[in-house]
Parts: sequence; C-alpha cells; structure tokens
Amino acid sequence: MMTHPVAARGQPRKYPFVNMRIADHSVLDTIEGRQSCQHCNRSRKFFCYNCYIPVGELGSLLPSVELPLQIDIIKHKKEIDGKSTAVHAAVLAPHQVRIHTYPDIPDYRLEEAGVVLIFPSATSLTVPQLFARDVHLNIDDNYGLPKGHHMGTMLRRRMDEVVGTAPDSPDSISCKRYTCDTLPIKRAVFIDSTWNQSRSIYADERVRGLRTVVLQNRLSQFWRHQRGSPRWYLATIEAIHQFLLEVHVNAWGLNGAYRGLDNLEITDGFHQLAKPLTTSEAPAECVTPESPYNGQYDNLLYFFANMYDLIHKYYDHNELISYRRPI
Repeated sequence: MMTHPVAARGQPRKYPFVNMRIADHSVLDTIEGRQSCQHCNRSRKFFCYNCYIPVGELGSLLPSVELPLQIDIIKHKKEIDGKSTAVHAAVLAPHQVRIHTYPDIPDYRLEEAGVVLIFPSATSLTVPQLFARDVHLNIDDNYGLPKGHHMGTMLRRRMDEVVGTAPDSPDSISCKRYTCDTLPIKRAVFIDSTWNQSRSIYADERVRGLRTVVLQNRLSQFWRHQRGSPRWYLATIEAIHQFLLEVHVNAWGLNGAYRGLDNLEITDGFHQLAKPLTTSEAPAECVTPESPYNGQYDNLLYFFANMYDLIHKYYDHNELISYRRPI
C-alpha cells in the first residue's frame, strides 16, 4: 500500500496512486550513483533506456508484470530516450513489450488481424466495442471542432464520453467467456511522440490500415509539460495502463473491493460501463491473470509513481505548469 504524501508547503492534495497495487518503490530512493549496463556498458541510474534492462542489483528487486497481450511502442527518433516513460513498460514487462524507433518498424499490414493502434481517428473504436458491447462515441458536434476540421488531425478537446443505450442491461454486455488466448486483441500499438510527430507516423502505410482505438478520458499525472496539450494527454506508460485496465475490465470484470481507481480521475463513462461488470464475489486479495481487475497491471506505474513522488517533494503541485493545463 502506498502512503499519502503531502504537497510542498504543507498543503494536502489528492494522491492519485492511493490504494493501487504498486510495489514499495522506496528502494529507488536509496540508490546512489550510477552503474554500467551489462549489455552496452553505458552509465545508468535504475535501468538502461537503450537496452531496456535494469542495472546493478535492481533487477532482483523490481516487480515483474505479466500482460494478457503484446504491446508494441513506436518511438519517434526525436523523443529523448532518458525522458520517455515508454521504457518503463519494457523494463517491467519485458516478455510482452517491444519498442521500435521510427522509421524502423514492423509492417503491420502483414499481421492486421488482432492488432490495434491506440490513436484517435474519425473511425476509432472504443475498447468496449472490441468486446461487442453496445456503446458508441457521441460525435454529433464533430468533437467540438469547427466545420471542415477532422478530429484525427486536429484533436483539441476531450473526447465525448462513451455512452451506451442501456449500460446496465444484460443485453448490452457480452456473455462470452474470455481467456488470454481468446481476447479480441492480440497486440496493441502505441505511438510515443508529440501529437504532431504522431500524425506523421500514423500516415505511414505500414500502420495506416490498423484499426484505431480511443481510450476513456483520464487526467494525466505527468509532470512534464507539452506545450498546447490538455491534462487528458496521457504519458505513454499511463496510456498503456489505461488500455490494459479497460481490456481487463471488459474481459474479466472489476473486483468490487479494489479501490485503486478512486483518485485516478477517469471519466464517468468508464465507471458507468464498469458498473455492470463489477463483482463482489472475487476475493479481495485475488490477483490471478483472468480474475476481475484488482491491480494486476498497477506495477507498470512503479517508476512513474516514484518520480511523481520525487517531483512533488521539491515542487508545489499547484505551481507546476503541467497540472494547470486545461481539462
């Protein structure tokens, strides 16, 4: 269980990761100096962001996260390796995560079945739609854009919430029983770049044909400010966690005893759709791969939460530009 820190200058604040199943990361605060990566011999603090492995003795201390599907991350060549949160996923879930630096990427035209791209476009599906749930995006006002503007190339505000015709009706919920092998998604592709850079990657014919998926709105806790971006532009590791959370809840439900979502500031649409999938029958401590969501992927935020705590140790939350962006 994570402690509830206090903001600088003694002002209490709502801690986003409270009650999440994130391993104690205080060991990171005790590491002094840097060590050499055993693969490339570069000097690194916690992990090598070129080889995606921990350095020193940390490898035996880190949590290991098992994912239900494969994750590919396409990183723009101008993204600074040491500042990218995408590396966190590769270090903590090495068996299911691979990172490619654009333009050296796979040709996804050869494996389109079961592969989705997490990217907002005019034809984007929601995760519940992948599971054949009766939901849709409200696009009556063209996502708030002026006439003639295309949502996939000029996203400027929150996506409207996902709505369903009868979210609590048994008819709106797929009764299919899933296993990791029968999920409707086998691989999810994420783009790790600025918004403008991501559009150029999306134009590449090797990824252009993939089905696109849009996530539920969730306020980012990332401390680095990207000019012109609102709070719901998630850091890559946050987006991966959110996607896996949505997949898991739609496939196996949500453990009613799990309170890790209370402070994550996810849109009401997510909770509306998760409500009929929430169960009180699963044991409060059950975290098996195909049991209702109970924090199975929370440790993906292990490094992210540690850095969040460190930043807030020295800076006032309300004075950081990143947290004063429009919602």
